[in-house]
Amino acid sequence: MKPLLMVSGSMYNADMYYATRFLSLDNFIYIRNAEGKGMLIVSPMEYERAKKESILSEIRTTADYDGSDTRLEEIVLKALRDAGIEEVEVPKYFPVYIADALRNDGITVTPVEESDLTKRREIKAEWEIQHIKAAQRACEHAMRIAIDTIRGAGIDDAGRLIVNGEILTSEYVKARIEHALIDSGCSCDGGEPIVASGTQSADPHASGHGAIFAHEPVIIDIFPRLKSGRYFADMTRTVSRGEPPDRIKEMYDAVKYAQESAERIVRDGVKCADVHNLVCDIFEDMGYKTLRTREAESRGFIHFTGHGVGLDVHESPSVGDNDSVLRAGNVITIEPGLYEPGSGGVRLEDMVVVRRKGCENLTRYEKQLVI
Repeated sequence: MKPLLMVSGSMYNADMYYATRFLSLDNFIYIRNAEGKGMLIVSPMEYERAKKESILSEIRTTADYDGSDTRLEEIVLKALRDAGIEEVEVPKYFPVYIADALRNDGITVTPVEESDLTKRREIKAEWEIQHIKAAQRACEHAMRIAIDTIRGAGIDDAGRLIVNGEILTSEYVKARIEHALIDSGCSCDGGEPIVASGTQSADPHASGHGAIFAHEPVIIDIFPRLKSGRYFADMTRTVSRGEPPDRIKEMYDAVKYAQESAERIVRDGVKCADVHNLVCDIFEDMGYKTLRTREAESRGFIHFTGHGVGLDVHESPSVGDNDSVLRAGNVITIEPGLYEPGSGGVRLEDMVVVRRKGCENLTRYEKQLVI
């Protein structure tokens, strides 16, 4: 094991939080030696809290290295020298000015695309899965509120949905989702929910804005973070208030079939590419374009089948055309979608745990297009 150095806050750095279980918006220092023992260096103000909250036993303060006026790069250098460390691996986002200062003083600094911490995070322990399940229950609660809001809306002469005498908008539904998540102990750290209706739904990551109309697809994608445990969930449903065009119904049936087929082959040892290519096979056999054929640019199946979920909402493994192999303990999404500019889109997303002989679907919320 090579020594590892990270300098960052942990509020939005999953590796730093995973290594220390200490939550801080301000930068602090993590050093792990070749034997795997980690050390935390925090400001004096954070010392007592770090002792109580961090999983590390060795915790020091910046005051141990000549006081608060010492520059951060000098503190890092002194800490490495004290530990007898002459070379370190750092993550690719490591501050350049600190790397330069270390190299100028003879420390070998090697940036890595992905640290062993990041790889370890791919395999979730059961207690981590419980946090993800809790986030998913909150996600489903918010989804139900969003869909019930759309289901209960009236329709005016222009085909717009109406709630309490006002035009129902994507912004209103997103606000209801966010309030439900807050009430359930979650935050929207991964970004605001997606409520994209009509032609907006043909853009996979369009957040959505403006009036929602009857008889048009509405893609709702919710990805909350559990505040107490810091783990994410992720789920997407597509609904229509009233019968949508037949083309949207056909797309919905195709997406649902592709998703169910992909979930059936997920298990320990299966290649991510095999899962993704199965979805592509199904769509291509039905006449839809995919990225695999290099024909789909803005139409058809234009993204990967899924991604890992954990302390980040998007993390490894990527369920796409790559060499990654699924392993028991991975938590991944299965989210095929079809998109037609000018008409709309359909996406369905479940979150599953990879098990030795299959997968456990953590998503309980039903799939129903017409509401």
